[in-house]
Amino acid sequence: MRPPNADRRTVLWVLGVMALLVTLTAIFAPATSDDDKAPTTYNSGAAGWKGAYLLLQRLGYNVSRSETPASMLDRTDAVHTTYVLASPNTPAEDTQKRDYEALERFLQRGGRVIATGSSGALFLPGGRAGRPTQFVGDLCNAMPEGNGELAQAGSFSLYDAAPWNALEPLARVDARCGADAVLVHRDYPHGGAMIYLASSEPFSNRGLKQDQSLHLLLLAIGPSSGESRRTVIFDEFYRGEQASPSDYLRGLPLRSLIMQALLVLLLLMFTYTRRSGPIREPVVVPRTSPLEFVESMGALYERAGVSKPATDGARRRLLGFLISVCGLPAEMAESSQRTADFIAQRFGISQESLATLLERLQAARYETLRPRDALALVRETDAEIERLQVMMKSSQSQPLVQEMK
Repeated sequence: MRPPNADRRTVLWVLGVMALLVTLTAIFAPATSDDDKAPTTYNSGAAGWKGAYLLLQRLGYNVSRSETPASMLDRTDAVHTTYVLASPNTPAEDTQKRDYEALERFLQRGGRVIATGSSGALFLPGGRAGRPTQFVGDLCNAMPEGNGELAQAGSFSLYDAAPWNALEPLARVDARCGADAVLVHRDYPHGGAMIYLASSEPFSNRGLKQDQSLHLLLLAIGPSSGESRRTVIFDEFYRGEQASPSDYLRGLPLRSLIMQALLVLLLLMFTYTRRSGPIREPVVVPRTSPLEFVESMGALYERAGVSKPATDGARRRLLGFLISVCGLPAEMAESSQRTADFIAQRFGISQESLATLLERLQAARYETLRPRDALALVRETDAEIERLQVMMKSSQSQPLVQEMK
């Protein structure tokens, strides 16, 4: 039997380790609250830019944060540097001219500057943002414009908060929300460029989940290797962000951690005398059925109200059938009316129901349907495919009267 002193020492060691773990967790664990809307590289919430900062590091970019004003850009290798201003605060009046001129010199020497928000537009030469014509509270699906490099990223989502409104003849619009210019660029000598976004949403942790936003980020930053590789500097000086250990405590459930530690302490006090008792055989947990996993995932999707994957899948399935089986040209698939006219003319069937169904599936991509409505739309799509299969077998294919344009 072990002596009492040995038991006490063991309990003290366990308590010491527990106290150390609780302290380290409280200090170094990241904040779990998502109420911070600041687009900084320290913010891991939905609106933060920490994801972009870490992602670029993994992709091989030399990434750093700047806690100094823009005048430090005079000491950088501008041709190989990209400077990012995420909705910065306006500089003090006595330093505005100095900072703005330093940024313009940086652009003239071949640097790239990415600025977001109305205050970010003021940092750009001749920049100014106006009032949006869209409703600010809703996400806007920005449509690409022109043949520029940034327009190749395609359509992306953002808040139309501060569209470009400067009379700058050399600036080129790459995307619009309605009539508002939400993505603008201007080229400078030696590969320099200024890039303006109406809001910080596309490059936020939430926005980068969209493939087009990620593509836009990489195009805006520049290459990560070769002779033109870019070093990325994220500004934190004009955001006023000063990271400290107390910042990481925000959002931590400290009261819950303390209660759990006290509970574990009580359990140790009541049970440490039985550590040398008999050991029971562990209970064998049966293997979970794969069907249970499927049902659990289905319940999660149902509780979350996720309908877009189902309707998108039904739309792709219908278009795939029309292209591969019915001979629909792929370039016609984007137009519901042209698709329905082609099928009706080719097989001599009514096109009204098919056109209506395609328009509803297209509209469902930008709406949040109730699960019941999404299920009905998916079933209607499957029924339409079966109807087309039956009518194809019973009707003879007719030649095209004219080429669909």
